[in-house]
This record gives sequence, C-alpha cells and structure tokens, in this order.
Amino acid sequence: MIRALKNLFGLAQREDATTGELAPSLPAAEAELAAAQAAQAAAEEAYRGALLTADEAGLLQLDAARREAGVRIDRATALIDALSARLADAQAREAEAARVMRFQEASREADDAAAALGELYPKLAGDLVALLMVVTRADQLVQAANADRPEGTAAIPGVEARVRNRPGEPEEIVGEVTVERWVRVGQIRPGTFDQGEVRAAGNGRGMIPIEGHPLREGHEVELRRFTEQKYIPADYGSVPDRLAERLMLPGLRFGEAAYYQPVDRPHQGTIRPADVLARIAALRAQAPRDEPMRAVETRLLPADEQPVRALPPPESHRVYRGRYSADKPAGA
Repeated sequence: MIRALKNLFGLAQREDATTGELAPSLPAAEAELAAAQAAQAAAEEAYRGALLTADEAGLLQLDAARREAGVRIDRATALIDALSARLADAQAREAEAARVMRFQEASREADDAAAALGELYPKLAGDLVALLMVVTRADQLVQAANADRPEGTAAIPGVEARVRNRPGEPEEIVGEVTVERWVRVGQIRPGTFDQGEVRAAGNGRGMIPIEGHPLREGHEVELRRFTEQKYIPADYGSVPDRLAERLMLPGLRFGEAAYYQPVDRPHQGTIRPADVLARIAALRAQAPRDEPMRAVETRLLPADEQPVRALPPPESHRVYRGRYSADKPAGA
C-alpha cells in the first residue's frame, strides 16, 4: 500500500504522464482519501472517548494520531487535485497532438490529391475525348453503311448501342393448365364476380342471384374452359442517353477551354456524329480566357478607431442679472 501511494505521488509530479497512466490513478487516490477520512473519524472518536479516562501521555498519543490522520487527509486531497490537473493537461495535450496529426495527414493527402489532379486529369480527359471521337467516327461509318447496305443484310448496330444498351427479353411462358370459369352472357372472359356465388343449373349453365330478387332472376352465366398461363412479362430493355449528351469535362484551371461539353439533342431527333465532332473541334479551337484585370484602387484606413466626439460647450463669462434682465429698460 505504501509503495503504491509513493507511485501515485511520483505520478502526480510527472509532467509527461499520459492519460492511460493517470486515468486509473484517480480511483486509487480517492480510495486513499476515503481510508484517511475513516482513520480520522476513528482517531477522533478514540481521543474524545479518552479525555476523562486516559493520562496525559495517552491523550498526547491519541491527539497525535488524530493530527496525523488530518495530515493524511490533506495529502490525499492534494494528491487528487494534482492528479486531476495532470489528467486534464494530458487529455488536452493528447487531443492537441491528435489534431496536429489529423491536420498534417489531411495536408499530405491534399498535396498528393492536388498533384494527382494536375497530372492525371488532363490526360484522362484527353483520353476520354479521343475515345469519344473514335466512337463517333465509327458511328458515322455505320450510319453511312446502313443507309446503303447490301440486300438481305441486317443493319449494323451503333457502337454505343451494342455496348451500353440493355437488351430486352421476350415474354416467357413458364406453365399452362386448363381451368373452367363462369362467364356472363355477352362476355368472353370471367370478369371480376365471385365464381363461388354461381348457382349451377346443369348443362354448363348457371345463375348469379341478385339480392332481394327471386332465385330465378339473376345474371345468366356459362361455364367455359380457359388456358391459365404462368408467364414472365416481356422486358423491353433500356437505352441510356448517349455519352455525347451527358459527358461534361471542364478545363482544369480557370480560363482553360473545356475538354468537352454536351451536345443538345434536337427536338424529336437524335444527335448526329458530325455535331459531336464539330463540338470537339470548336472547343479545341477556343483560346484561353484572359486573366481578370486588376486595377489599383484607393481606400482610407482610420488610424483611430474611436468615433469623433463633440467638444463641451464654452463657459459663459456674462454676469447673471436675473431672468429677462437684458429686456428691462435702463433705470427700471
């Protein structure tokens, strides 16, 4: 116990103590304070109980024990305060170290990302535009060939269509069974009425009774055969917008021409390959925008931030002669 207490006092004096060391030390210091308070209460009780029975030497000994317990409480209290302060300092120091580490890591990542953006984006954007030109020129050839294709040959699908379109699937029958259903007069299909309400009359005929009417009055029905099919509906596929309509590749830096901008689709029409190639050529021919002009301007910065105050009114040197004295006539 004494060795552990010495370790706590030593820890309280270390400026480099960590949160991991200090956090478990506080409960031990609080336990020491509780033990000191219990010892003081016992010493105080023993001293009070011996005031009338013990001799002077015994009382001095009991009083010394009582004062020693008080010192023990003071030391335990001071230990808790010191450990708490050290723990707060360690938490603040470690939190700051973590902030510094996060900041430095973010700065390194930003530097690396900025370098990668400046190096890779122009190349990737240029490669995408070059690929779009390859696809567009091939589509030009395909359209020309399809317009004058040999007899008996199917049209060549476009480049993007064969790569990006999702093909459809025809309806698929997965099962069939023959069933019988009641059908009202004048109808071909069963309709929505409850088949269980039909009263069969024989010979494949029946009647749907009407509430409140005689049994012979109702809707006449006939029992017919149907083929009940289980099927997967047809999938008509999907055709996404062409890359030329959606691709957006701005210039890397301010003033630089865009690598590519989308071509608007004509109303109720399609984009022609020639329009895409013309857009690319026009963007490549654009001259870089000039840097914004910066002109010299003038402004005043006050040397004194306090607002101007009015001066006090001047003192009057006229002798007071009573109210309205200036209006009185001479000799009045």
